[in-house]
Parts: sequence; structure tokens; C-alpha cells
Amino acid sequence: MRGRERPLRNPFEFGRELGPGELADRREEIGAIRRAVENRGKLFVLGPRRFGKTSVLAAAERELAGDGAVVLRYDAELYETVTALAQAVVVGAARALTPTLEKAGEAVRQALRGMRPEVAYDPVSQRLTVGLAAVPAKDEVPALARVLDGVERLAAARRRPTAIFLDEFQQVVRDGGEAAERQLRAAIQRHAHVAYVFAGSRTRLLEAMTGRAGRPFWRLGARLVLGPVPREEFARFLEERFRALGGAVEAAALERIMAVAEDVPYNVQRLAHECWERWRVEPGTRLTEAQVDEALDGIVRSEHAAYARLWVGLTRAQRIALKAVIEERGRELTSSGALRRHGLGSSTMQKALRALEAGEMIRLEEAREGRTWRLEDPFFAAWLRVAQAR
Repeated sequence: MRGRERPLRNPFEFGRELGPGELADRREEIGAIRRAVENRGKLFVLGPRRFGKTSVLAAAERELAGDGAVVLRYDAELYETVTALAQAVVVGAARALTPTLEKAGEAVRQALRGMRPEVAYDPVSQRLTVGLAAVPAKDEVPALARVLDGVERLAAARRRPTAIFLDEFQQVVRDGGEAAERQLRAAIQRHAHVAYVFAGSRTRLLEAMTGRAGRPFWRLGARLVLGPVPREEFARFLEERFRALGGAVEAAALERIMAVAEDVPYNVQRLAHECWERWRVEPGTRLTEAQVDEALDGIVRSEHAAYARLWVGLTRAQRIALKAVIEERGRELTSSGALRRHGLGSSTMQKALRALEAGEMIRLEEAREGRTWRLEDPFFAAWLRVAQAR
């Protein structure tokens, strides 16, 4: 392979937002987001963690910005309070939807009339700051709704396509429940100049919020479920990039990468990254299944400390339930046979599974063939096999 003579950059990226050219497929999903913004609509994007949701939003944002749209994108999990998120939205809207920052103060005050925002602009650093009065936790979502009303007024005056992307939006209404959902719906359902893309990874919670009749977000907008990249598309994506090193790539090796990563895009990319690094410097002319397994072993050994912390932090019942998810492939875990094999009662198993789901170690998938519990990080199963084989 003569990898040392060819210092090519590894094409398999993970752990950051990927650009449009770095994503495998996802054109349909990016197109759906673009159309929602162009139509000033509302769209709910549902997808488990590690499926590339943030990268899809970033790619759509970049394309829309290239067409002249204003996209204000925020991750609700990054803010300590809803008020802090609201302040960030105000600053972003002021920067993007006012003619100049010098005039932003008055525009913001007009848009947020009744909230009395404190606005300051430093002409030296060209830094705009906006302060919103502290409010009790129960009033934070109504305050955010008023901020969104203000963004709607700014967008109407500016006459530019405008959208707010709110990632992990379930954080905003988590504590307020359906009352908070109603408060947000009451505001945004009236907006005609701002499109909304609400995204989240707590799929079962979001399915209930957006797909259950009677909930405030029911039929507020379309839903886009971010699933695995089709294997055929992903295999083509992988093969094209591996061939930059020369040599041959066994189809079985590509299938092995996707199988052990359980089609989770982040894990596919990470395992492919490790395979690339090993294949680049080792002699040989083919990427094989055995080399994929060696790369996987290297990953789980490098993550031993992190996985071990997760494992020791579980209760006895949770450890048994997690191992049952692995050994039973997530199916029929409360059947008499599974309960007998793993030595748990039905109620204990169910309680442990709910705790693991709340801790974001597993998720429940609804499929045509039935309900299946899946590991959020499929490499955890490989680590556990290695750790317990010592």
C-alpha cells in the first residue's frame, strides 16, 4: 500500500459538524428542510443521537444562507436556562435582521416592546449585547414566545426569508410539559414570516409530542424522521473514499463496518476512520473483515475508561438489562424466556430499561417487525465483550 509515501488526509470525519460534501447521502433530508424554510413552514426533525442530525441542519443552513436566507440556529442543550436561549435568539436576530448594529438597539426595543430589553452596542469591538430581565422558571417559556414574536416583527420589516432552527428543542418544554407546548404553539402558529425547524434526539418523547392527537404540537408542522443511511448508498460512499489509498476493498469488509456500527452514521464514520489509519500504514492490498475487527478492537480499547465509567455507574438490574438488550438483540425482553435467562422479574426489567433510556444508553425503535431496544452507542457491546473476556 506504501501508505507512508502518501500522506493523504483521512476522509472519514467524526465528532464535528460535517459539511455537505462530507455527508453520505442525506440530500432528501436537506431538501425537505430547505422546502420548509422556503415555504415559511414548520418542520419537526426527529432522529437518534449519532445519526448526523446536527450536520444535516448545518448543511441545510449553509445552502439556505447561500441563497440569501437568514437562518438562526441554536442548540437548546447548550443554554443553562430558557432565558439564556432567548437572549441568544435576540442577539442573533438583531445581527441578521437589522440594517446596522448601530440601529439594532432601537429595532430590538420596538420588536420586543413590553419586555424592556437592555441593549448595548460597543462600536470599538462591534459587540452587541442584549439583556432580558430575569423571570421565574414558570415564566421562561412565555418570555421565549414573546421573543419569537419579536423575531417575527423583525423578519416582516426586513423582508428576507428567515428561519429559526432549534436543535434538542424538547429541552425548552421539558419542565413545563404540555402547558409550555401550548404557549409556544400559540405564538408560532401565527407567524407568517419566520419558518421553524425543531429538531430533537429523544425520539420516543418527540414522537409523543408531535404525533399524538390532542398534544399542542399535533399537526403544527410536517415531520421528518432521520433514519439510517441506506446501506447501498453508504457502501458506495465508503468505497469511493477508501479507493483513494489504492488497493482493493472487499465488499464483506464494508458490510462488516456497517453491521457492527448498526448503521449509525457516527459509528460508521468512526470505524471507517480507524480502518483508514490502519490500512494506510500497513502492507497489503485488500481491506478485509479481519482488519475491520482489528480496528473495532482498537476503538473499544481506547474508550475503555469512558465505557467503564458508564458501566460501573449502573445498578445491578440496569447492568443485567443492558446485557439482555445486547444478547437478545433488543427484542421481547419481557418475555418469560428472556426474563428467566437473565434472572429479572418483568417489572424490574421494565424499570431498568426505562432508566437506561432516560440515561440515553438505549432507545426504543418502532419498526414493522416490532419494538426493538437499541444501544445508542453500538460499540458499547463490543467493549463489554472484550472487557468480560479478560
